[in-house]
Amino acid sequence: MALAPKARPPAPPTLNEVFEAEQQLVGLMLTDPATHGRIAAILRDEDWTQNLHRGVFEVVGRFVAEGRPVSPVSVLPKVSDVAPDGGPANRYLIALVAGAPSSAFAEPLARRLAEAAHARSGPNHLDRDLYAWAYEQALALRRGQFSALDALNLAEEIEDLGGAIYNQMESALRLTLMHLLKWDHQPEKRTRSWHLSIRNGRLDVEALLERHPSLKHRLPGAIACAYRRARIEAAGETDLDDDVFPAECPYTFEDIMTRPVPWLPEGGES
Repeated sequence: MALAPKARPPAPPTLNEVFEAEQQLVGLMLTDPATHGRIAAILRDEDWTQNLHRGVFEVVGRFVAEGRPVSPVSVLPKVSDVAPDGGPANRYLIALVAGAPSSAFAEPLARRLAEAAHARSGPNHLDRDLYAWAYEQALALRRGQFSALDALNLAEEIEDLGGAIYNQMESALRLTLMHLLKWDHQPEKRTRSWHLSIRNGRLDVEALLERHPSLKHRLPGAIACAYRRARIEAAGETDLDDDVFPAECPYTFEDIMTRPVPWLPEGGES
């Protein structure tokens, strides 16, 4: 008697299938916020592979709990302003709303993501030697061994790299803005070190934009985020109340980068 062939376990979802499932779920939650509860019964925050998608999932859940309206416009200030392709997040989210599937697909799509999350975070995931893993992935790419790639984790690491570059720009803007605020609100205490910090911050921003010109479209959001932190830090360093500083950034990008801040040694301390 011939032995029956062993049933093969279903192949885990591909990276593209996972990404498309996330897109559909995001469109669903923005179109029909009530589906969030059904999705959240299956998925955790860490199961999402893309930062903007994960942010929408978290914010929609909070808005639903608070009884607040949900739409791309209401959600966007609370999530990343950049889409997975590097473009504006608002245009991307509006497109996902337009292409959202029926709410009947909420659970099947969520289960597909949960299955993929389990596959990429196996028993050895937390103990992974990132250094060795990175070189293994690079070697597989060079050899064209695409089936050997840890595609889901690789995509996440690459996106994190892009996020780190953006964070460098925001940090340089924050440093420059903090010292501009100090320069303007405590002119009697201006020092050469403040002047140099503004110049160095500007050079750092300039270098990042020259090397990564696609960051330019993220400047408005980066300036707004950097200013919120710069305002707090300037208050701490000057011993002035937060209210002394404008609630919104008073400087244009041109001001931040080119406004003269002349250093006069005779008028301050070195």
